[in-house]
Amino acid sequence: MRLRNKVAIITGAASGIGAATAKLFAKEGAKVAIVDSKATGAEILGDIQTAGGEAIFLQADVTQAELVQQMVEKTVATYGRLDILHNNAGIFVVGDVLSLEEADFHRCINTNLKSVYLACKYAIPHFIQGGGGVIINTASTAGLAGGKGYSVYSASKAGIILLTQCMALDFASANIRVNSVCPGPTDTPMIMPDDPVKHAAQLRRWAKELPIGRAGRPEDIAQAALYLASDDAAFITGTALVVDGGRLLVGIGSRSSGEVKS
Repeated sequence: MRLRNKVAIITGAASGIGAATAKLFAKEGAKVAIVDSKATGAEILGDIQTAGGEAIFLQADVTQAELVQQMVEKTVATYGRLDILHNNAGIFVVGDVLSLEEADFHRCINTNLKSVYLACKYAIPHFIQGGGGVIINTASTAGLAGGKGYSVYSASKAGIILLTQCMALDFASANIRVNSVCPGPTDTPMIMPDDPVKHAAQLRRWAKELPIGRAGRPEDIAQAALYLASDDAAFITGTALVVDGGRLLVGIGSRSSGEVKS
């Protein structure tokens, strides 16, 4: 129960890494606000409540300032405080600068990077009022090393890593820790094809490429987020925690985006 009596907001929590993190945080004692633009977040709420955890579901577009402010205020009104913010909402857009439509560029930056800025803007005053807090931002190994076709996606994730570092410095005196987690290839709906045959082929490809011999699972990233959220990481701020099965060690710069969907 490493998060006993803590209150956490997790965005992009209807599936993948966000859903796994919401369930794990609740299991570890946190009261969780599940936030997603998709109504299927209600299913994650049901899973948590069935397991004996405490949570609410808030459907919101985290690129819209008014909705993000409401998300934070509703959480605080429900539970009386806010201790943890996990900015996990994101999309995967591929293409070079010639093929990318301007609308797709803005959609990726807004969803991946602007949403982090907005959530932190409205959450940090509550952290300060409560004497401190923890922010975890989901970045990517693609924010540390570019890859063919990653373009705007890598730019958005690199922005998260640098924004994380700046906020860690800006708010350390307020007892607010800010870190990012950088997943490598992970078996989530965001990047994996729906077709079962292509899905299995992608997993086999990553199993061959990654030194650890398999793709990541959402639960792997959730465990890293739990560590950063807990007092076990009390002396860690401004870091980019890589959770990638060794992918950065073998390099991703020359690899193509593969079978993905945005």
